[in-house]
Amino acid sequence: MKKSLTTNWILPALSGAILPFCFAPYDLWPLAFPAIWLLLQIFAYDNVRQSLLQGWSFGLGFFGVGVSWVYVSIHDHGGASAPLAVALTALFVAAIALFPALQFALTARLISSSKGAQSQIGRLLILISVWVLFEWVRSWLLTGFPWLYLGTAFIDTPLAGWAPVVGVYGVSLIALLTAAATYACWQHRNRALQTAAILSLVALWAGGASLNTEQWTQPLDDTFTVSMVQANIPQEEKWLPANRNRITQEYLQMTEGLWDSDLILWPETALPFFQHQAANLIDQLDQRAKNSDTTLAMGILSAEFDNAGEATVYNSFAIIGDGEGLYNKQKLVPFGEYVPLESQLRGLIQFFNLPMSDMAKGAKNQNSLRFGQHRLMPLICYEVVYPDFVASYARQAELLVTVSNDSWFGASIGPHQHLQIAQMRALETRKYMLRSTNNGITAIIDPFGNITSRAPQFEKTILTGQAALRKGETPFVITGSWPTLTLCVLLVAGACLSARRASAAAPGAELSES
Repeated sequence: MKKSLTTNWILPALSGAILPFCFAPYDLWPLAFPAIWLLLQIFAYDNVRQSLLQGWSFGLGFFGVGVSWVYVSIHDHGGASAPLAVALTALFVAAIALFPALQFALTARLISSSKGAQSQIGRLLILISVWVLFEWVRSWLLTGFPWLYLGTAFIDTPLAGWAPVVGVYGVSLIALLTAAATYACWQHRNRALQTAAILSLVALWAGGASLNTEQWTQPLDDTFTVSMVQANIPQEEKWLPANRNRITQEYLQMTEGLWDSDLILWPETALPFFQHQAANLIDQLDQRAKNSDTTLAMGILSAEFDNAGEATVYNSFAIIGDGEGLYNKQKLVPFGEYVPLESQLRGLIQFFNLPMSDMAKGAKNQNSLRFGQHRLMPLICYEVVYPDFVASYARQAELLVTVSNDSWFGASIGPHQHLQIAQMRALETRKYMLRSTNNGITAIIDPFGNITSRAPQFEKTILTGQAALRKGETPFVITGSWPTLTLCVLLVAGACLSARRASAAAPGAELSES
């Protein structure tokens, strides 16, 4: 009983709890390998029920530590009491932990279907391939939660060079291959196996280092000056009607000395009212920007009204001055921008009545916006975490911009993880990523995923720096994640087919390890 508790619950949870420390703000990426080695050692490769328990336990540890910032959103800004916030956070973690539970169970099912004839190499290939496939599943199932992908933790390693070629899922696969290969070498002292594994890993890591210098995209013109306004408006004050004029004046005063910049950025929902309510102000700003040959871009709420006067509300991004266009957010945040099962949950507790939690999705295939004579693609908050979504829009843009209001995360690890994800999107697309936020972390990210300039968090400040437009497409932008996902499917199919053939050739016999 004690051994079962340790193997099924304690050790998998420990493995999962270690992995978040590989990500920002800790950036201890080497910890990924002992965490995965521990998992490989205890994993019930051919017991579906036991693997399901291990996967859920792993998920509880992984998400319990990795997305602990959910508590801040629910308690500090959602109005829930501490016990209720703990309960809701635990419920969320328990639900999202079902993804690794199903992932581990499917892995064991595939291995057990091979009638126990699976070699350890084949088992490891199935395990890591299904892992990557479930990272992808997590990007779309039930609206998706594409957070804490393993490959994102390796943004400051030689493996980052693979990101523009195979995307974050491909980097995850190479990191998992590294863990599996080194584990297999430790388990088996076969000299030929060890040599092949070491040579393969050297090729993958050296190849990544070599690719990290590849440009993939080309700069257009000279650099331009961008200024990003970080007003640091407290979340609890933002939507109070009495504060509208004060907040508006904050932005206007902070912007007054920035009209010599080429681009001025305000963060997500900068002004605390709708675009049509601020029509006169926006017209004045538009004229001022045109007179200064400046582009002003801002996050703002917009609304469309039907014949009955009913409003459809969007979280939007608008460009005025030397540029134009309006983009409506497509990837909405559950509970923050819409309430699942609204008829049952709306009004139940204050958390389900957050301001602006009744928004509509923007249309698919919206065009990029005009920035001068070039194209800019905005990504509003949560949208930047979807790798293929960003890649599809990067094809038509010379510059990527993400605006956010990370006040919801408070002083947690959430904003740091969010910034690191934006760095991965810049790296995958080899385009500049400008990140404008209400209270941090505002930053300029170059096409290699490096932060060239950043503003301090929780301060009213302006970040001014240089960026550049870039044309061209990386291999990942052209193909998306399909090559990596297809490879994972082929690895699983090949390992299973090989095991079944071996089983048919030697019925009832276990294959000796090579």
